[in-house]
Amino acid sequence: MVNFPGISGLFFDEDLLIRQGSKGVYGISIPDCGLKDSEIEKTPKDYINKKFIRKKPPRLPEVSEPTVVRHFVRLSSWNMCVDSVFYPLGSCTMKYNPKINELIASLDNIKNLHPLTPIHLVQPVLKIIHDFNLILCELTGLDEFSFSPQAGAAGEFTGLKVIKKYYDLKGEKRDTILIPDSAHGTNPASSALAGFTPVEIKTGANGHIEAKDVERYLSENVAAIMLTNPNTLGIFEKDIKKISEIIHKNGSLVYMDGANFNAFLGNVKVSDMGIDIIQLNLHKTFSTPHGGGGPGSGAVGVRGFLKDYLPVPYVSFNDGNYNLSEDKRQTIGRIAPFLCNFGVLLKAYVYILSLGNDNISAVSEIAILNANYIKKRLGKVLNGADPFEDKLCMHECVFTDKALEDNGISTLELAKLLIDYGFHPPTVYFPKNIHGAIMIEPTETESIKTMDRFLKAIEKIGFKTKKPAALKSPRKTKVKRVNEVLANKHPIFKY
Repeated sequence: MVNFPGISGLFFDEDLLIRQGSKGVYGISIPDCGLKDSEIEKTPKDYINKKFIRKKPPRLPEVSEPTVVRHFVRLSSWNMCVDSVFYPLGSCTMKYNPKINELIASLDNIKNLHPLTPIHLVQPVLKIIHDFNLILCELTGLDEFSFSPQAGAAGEFTGLKVIKKYYDLKGEKRDTILIPDSAHGTNPASSALAGFTPVEIKTGANGHIEAKDVERYLSENVAAIMLTNPNTLGIFEKDIKKISEIIHKNGSLVYMDGANFNAFLGNVKVSDMGIDIIQLNLHKTFSTPHGGGGPGSGAVGVRGFLKDYLPVPYVSFNDGNYNLSEDKRQTIGRIAPFLCNFGVLLKAYVYILSLGNDNISAVSEIAILNANYIKKRLGKVLNGADPFEDKLCMHECVFTDKALEDNGISTLELAKLLIDYGFHPPTVYFPKNIHGAIMIEPTETESIKTMDRFLKAIEKIGFKTKKPAALKSPRKTKVKRVNEVLANKHPIFKY
């Protein structure tokens, strides 16, 4: 009998923290300064403009330390996270994060750094950033990276601003970005924000775009093609070199959304595919926790002829010293208030060094092996639901809802039911060109036993769950089925 992680632990009722306190209770003791009021010439109010002084004290919780600790520990038990369950979100690379990364990033001399610390006092920090740039250049074959963008979509936007300025300074009015419908959904939004018009290219029945189809969209207005590789169907764009040649012949550039870089990390260099610009999501491929809005890093890498367009400042090395420089002549300017999200970069740096040259390629090899294991096994369970049954996938696999519908439940109900079995749901209803899509990315950090339990749970759900029961799922969680549409239309931000 398969044992599922399930959800059967204690769920405490939890009131708002502000309702758990009593007037005058506090959790810290500040030492007495030893001075009497008569010895202090001025009070704090004497230093503050009267218009900024509150007439009433702020309505903050007045609680003891045990109350605070227990409150947040109890709340944490309501959540699913990658440290507690399998998190198979497709196109997100929610891999387990080694705790050595967190330990090093939380060292006092790292976490307490101030971004305005004088340069001569942070030479080791600047060396890490400088060396990490060299590592990413080696892994991709590109010539320089900027770490200013603090999210994947911010990296896309930065890369597109580089493209925009490149053509503006050449005097060419190219205003179109070609984007396959199998690209990430942020790509057209980033293009529009950067001042371009996105034009969609349809994916072929084989799951990738054909070079001849791209050729039909070319004109003197095309600035670049922006594609995700492997694409959101989990399939490698096998015509990528031909596409790059066609695009370059048109005087256009090739941008790759590198959010799925986990699929060929250490095995393929994007420069060999003809890529001019890429953003790498350090918070995905390189094992830095992400979710909840951040923190992230969408590092942007470019070929040599685009280096001068990257954001400033950047780390330079001259005469034995590391410096923050702003001497790029064609720079698009600043993207972030300071240099980068250093904590994210440091965790990624530690992750790469801990793997080393000999093991880095195993990341993508095991990720692909795991995804194909799920694809083949689940393809037999969800008979007829694999739209690309005859192909191997890369780091993730995609299924339709055909087999589920035949058994009377929907993709959404499968997702909700999986929670009761102790698994975070996979990505659902994406990509948009797959009906009732179920997208699963196991990553390289999951064991075969975990995947077997996950597959067995889907099998039980798909063939042993009746519609009325499915509509009430999840039933074992603290928060039961919610009206997601209502929550989106009418969010409540206060109590």
